[in-house]
Order: sequence, then C-alpha cells, then structure tokens
Amino acid sequence: MSMRMDEVFETLRQYQEMLSKRVELEKQLEAMPKTIEIQNQMLSREKKSLAEVKEQYIFSEASLKDLRQQLEEAEIKRENAEKQMDGITTQREYDAVNKEIREASEKEQDLRRRIQEEERRFADVDDRMHRIEISVSALEAEINQKRNEIESNSKTISDEIENLHSEENSLTKELDDDLKFKFERIIRSKSGMGIVPIHGVVCTGCHMILPASFVNEVRQADKIVFCPYCSRILFYEETEADESMEEILTGSLVDLTEEEAEDTEDSENGEESEETSGRSKRGSSRKKKTPSEPVIDNDFLVDSMDE
Repeated sequence: MSMRMDEVFETLRQYQEMLSKRVELEKQLEAMPKTIEIQNQMLSREKKSLAEVKEQYIFSEASLKDLRQQLEEAEIKRENAEKQMDGITTQREYDAVNKEIREASEKEQDLRRRIQEEERRFADVDDRMHRIEISVSALEAEINQKRNEIESNSKTISDEIENLHSEENSLTKELDDDLKFKFERIIRSKSGMGIVPIHGVVCTGCHMILPASFVNEVRQADKIVFCPYCSRILFYEETEADESMEEILTGSLVDLTEEEAEDTEDSENGEESEETSGRSKRGSSRKKKTPSEPVIDNDFLVDSMDE
C-alpha cells in the first residue's frame, strides 16, 4: 500500500461518513415498499369482507323476491276464496271456503312479517356493502398515491446512492479491495462505526479493556489493527486523562517493585525502624528511576488508593 498510515486512517474516516450515509439510504430504499404493506393487508381484508357481504346481499335479495312472490300468491288465493262466498249454498261449502280464506289470511300475515324482517336484513347488508365499497376505494386511492410517492422518492434516493458510490470509488482508489470489503461489512454490522480510537487501554467502540501489548501495537501505527472484541479498526488517540493515568500507573508499579525489594532487605538486616525504612524506600525509589520515567510520590498514591 503506497499510502502512509495516517493517510489511510484519514481516508477510512472519510469513507466511514460516506458509507454510513449510503447504508442508511439503502435501508430507507429497502423499507419504502413496506410502508404500504399494512394498507395492502387492510385492502385484502376489506375486499374479502366485501365479497362475503355481496354473497349475503344476493341471497337476501333472492329471499325477499321469493317471499314477495309467495305473498302475491297468498293474496290471489284469498281473493279467489272470497269470490266463492257468493255462490255457496250449503254450510259445509261455507265452512270449507271460510277455512281457506282464514288460512290464506294467516299466511299473508306471516309472509308480511317475514318480508319486513328480510327487508331490514337486506337494508343492513346493503349499508355494510356500501360502506365497505367506500373503504376499498379510499384504500386503493391511498395505496396508489403512496406507490407514486415511493417511486418518486426511490428515484431520488437511488441517484444519491449512485453519487455516493462514485465519491467512494474516487476516495478509496488507493485502498486495498479486501480492506474496503471488510470495512463496509463492519460499518453495516456496527451501526456506522468502523474505525474508532483507543483511549488509554479502552476501545471506544465496544468499551472493552485491551491488553497493554496490544495497545502498544496499535500506537505504533504501522499497520491496520482490528479490535479483538468488536472487529472495528483501531487507532490510538492521546488524551490528557490517558497521560495522567499512565504516569500514575507507571509510578505505582515502580514503587511497588522497589518496596518489595526493600521489605526483603529490611527483614534480613532487622536494624532499621519502620519510619526510617519508609524514608529509605522513597529515597531509594527516586535514585533508581531513570530520567525518562515519571516521578511519582508514594504518599500521593496511597492517599489516592485510600480515597
């Protein structure tokens, strides 16, 4: 790779912004057809209900027609029987005709009652069918409108994605193809964050503590290093808090080592008091440290640890 590592990291940071935006646009483009999925499901249910109501409408209409036909026949039968009354000469004939008239009248009343019930049922079915037809028409209009909007917005987003592709190719033409492939996978799986700094010994992507040797490897900045926990690309970023903590940790480790050595010496000689031994440790610590190492006061460390 001909690029310097600082140039590679800067390129990856810019690439990250473009990739994150493109991935988000691609998600929007993929989700757009789903925005009318609920309306399509509602439309399917409404059409199914409409088909069922239409069957009820046809059945009720046929029943009503049949009842009216029966009523008409009953009325004709009653009227014919009433006409026979004028020609009756015997009681027996009178009783027979009177019975026929009474039965025809009762049937007429029953048929009129059933017709009224069926007319109410038919009116309800007709009203339901009318309301469902309005609902179906409204849903179809809404879906068509949204579909047109989706087609228009999809064209705009697709053009924007295409432009981002061109910018990405221009920006990353010197990057290794394998690195770009891995980096895009990281961006897609890690919420748009593919390259993150290390602060101290902590990956700011997953907030896991990293081994000191691994952090030193990242600080050298001579190759691409991936976080062993979240797989993001890492680079080291100095902070004031990191420098202070590093000095404290370095000093504490030196003091502890020298204290252990002097404790051993004190146990062998057995001549110095505990107070003299403490002053001797601090004096010995200051003498043995090299100029490049931070000078840490043990009293400060002890007070900090007690807090």
